[in-house]
Amino acid sequence: MIFEKSYNNSAALVKDEAGVEWIVIGKGIGFGKKAGDVIEEEKIERRFKNTDQDTTLKTVTSLSSLALSLTNKMVELSQRELGIKFDNYAYTSLADHVDFMLTRSKENLVLDNQMMQWEVIKLYPKEVAVAKELVTMVEKEAKVTLPDSEVVFLTYHLVNVGFDKETVQETMELSKLLDGILRIVSLETGKKLDRTSFNYSRFVTHLRALLIQIIKKQERKNDGLDPIFGQLMKQKYPETSKVVTKIAYFIKEKTGYQLSEDDEVYLILHAWRVCIIN
Repeated sequence: MIFEKSYNNSAALVKDEAGVEWIVIGKGIGFGKKAGDVIEEEKIERRFKNTDQDTTLKTVTSLSSLALSLTNKMVELSQRELGIKFDNYAYTSLADHVDFMLTRSKENLVLDNQMMQWEVIKLYPKEVAVAKELVTMVEKEAKVTLPDSEVVFLTYHLVNVGFDKETVQETMELSKLLDGILRIVSLETGKKLDRTSFNYSRFVTHLRALLIQIIKKQERKNDGLDPIFGQLMKQKYPETSKVVTKIAYFIKEKTGYQLSEDDEVYLILHAWRVCIIN
């Protein structure tokens, strides 16, 4: 890669052997470089093809060197701890948040997210644990003090990476719906759900997949279950069926989506497992 110009110490414009321009990110990658200098491949931590159509480039080139450096370390830690993979979309989204987070800390601006904090801790314990590590890292390296709400915001970013390019807003909506459904199950059955159990994890995974499709308004296909099977399930598990009816009403009220018979049957099976077998 041949250096063309620097945006800051961590971002530079380079050209490859084919003459294609790239914006590359890496620690000190643009420091002291002059046009025509060689950029070593091992110093490049992330690259973006320089195209006018790529709106993410405007974001990347406008971010501070500190924000990019911190983001690289945060991505490395998160990928290692959670087994996730940041694409350029997720990387840019996180870097933009980090840059704004540093600005807010300097100006003592706090975005309150206390109402969401408890449900996030319940729904995403692994991501929350990593988010706390990230906050500690940023505070130490940037010499700033961050509010507890940053753990929540960073958790959403980590959860997003595990999905198919959900936005933070979609993840927040998903979390509210999940929390509401789990509250219904707990209140209607009078049982405290074991959030460490395999059946609970499987139930939440099923709900996430269902709700993501609903939130994104993706076309859903019925599996063509025999109606008689659905009737048998409702007869065999009448109490769980009542719970699922309330879940269906909740989803309809919040999203406008009416669950199909197949959806309800699958929820009955999952809800029964999490409440009875747990």
